[in-house]
Amino acid sequence: MNIHSLTSKITVIFALAFLSVCAFFVFYITNTQNKTDKQVLLQYEQFANYFHDNKIKPKEVEKYLESFGFKNERNARFILGNGIKVGEGLGYECILYEKNYYYHVQIRHFRRLFLDRNTYKSTEYEYLAFAFVLLLLVLVYLWLLRSLKPLHVLKENIIKFADGDMNVNCASLGKDEIALVSNEFDAAVGKINLLLSSRQLFLRTVMHELKTPIAKGRIVSELVDDEVQKSRLIFLFEKLDFLINDFAKIEEIVSNNYEVKKHKYRVSLLVDNAIEMLLLDNNTDKMQRKTKADIRIDVDFELMSMVIKNLIDNALKYSDNAKVELREEEKELLILSKGKPLSKPLDTYFKPFHNEADLSKQGMGLGLYIVKSVLDMHSMHLEYSYIDGKNIFKIIY
Repeated sequence: MNIHSLTSKITVIFALAFLSVCAFFVFYITNTQNKTDKQVLLQYEQFANYFHDNKIKPKEVEKYLESFGFKNERNARFILGNGIKVGEGLGYECILYEKNYYYHVQIRHFRRLFLDRNTYKSTEYEYLAFAFVLLLLVLVYLWLLRSLKPLHVLKENIIKFADGDMNVNCASLGKDEIALVSNEFDAAVGKINLLLSSRQLFLRTVMHELKTPIAKGRIVSELVDDEVQKSRLIFLFEKLDFLINDFAKIEEIVSNNYEVKKHKYRVSLLVDNAIEMLLLDNNTDKMQRKTKADIRIDVDFELMSMVIKNLIDNALKYSDNAKVELREEEKELLILSKGKPLSKPLDTYFKPFHNEADLSKQGMGLGLYIVKSVLDMHSMHLEYSYIDGKNIFKIIY
């Protein structure tokens, strides 16, 4: 149980209240009983003094006590053996047995036990009041716990929503503050779903509209007579088509709509596909590779190729000599490039749209954000170091 939760705090408060009521009741009952005992002992002492001062005869003692509501007890031996001695004085004892007081007369040549039939202050009503207060505490405690139950439901729905479940329903018919918060959150979820749907519809529409002119441009480029211009146009339209497809995949990843399909692939094959995705003119001059063909990892082929492609692309952009070195190790893939070190901690670059200037060179700042998202899907992570003038990014398998 979480000791910091509201349920725990309420439980502790009511437990303390319960113990306090019990302690007060015990103190009250004990104090009341002591007062009653003192009252009875004072009366019995007055009887004993009267008998002694007036030298009352044994027969007259019995009549005198009967006039005050006492009765001769025939089962005296049992009660004296099992009762509790409350007090004693000259010529008498006070015995308590089963909530009844007994006056044990002890004068010369006369010993007898009398049942005191007088009514003293009863504690039955106190016991009823105690039971009522305890019952009330328990009912209030259960009522509060029941009132907090929607809060636990809301917490579970928030966790589901944070994990990507966009179909949570938090609507409540209650009128307390928790119900209001639940309804507000449910309304916020509805607005977010509407925004996401609108965004996806917009992006898909834009990408669909862009696909048409790209396809037409690709067809028209085949009609160009100049082979150099023809190859450049074909390269340009293929790159545009690839970027549109890449952008669609990024949108699925960001919106948590992509289904990861893992299989065992050679790292060298992933690197080859990533380099091919870059659509570079002379990749042999820009790439230095140290490959181990037998290394295989369990990944989604397209996503992991995109990760490697983004890291190589960033390395080329910020490299002083426009070259990148790739090293395949047993547990990691290293991307190295000469250049200036990162100006901020690596975690800063994991945020989307982190760039502050020179967007013409840096892009929108989504590269490492996508890398981090994909690696999290594969339970992998990225490390960065700067050694001997080189930026080193490591994908830890």
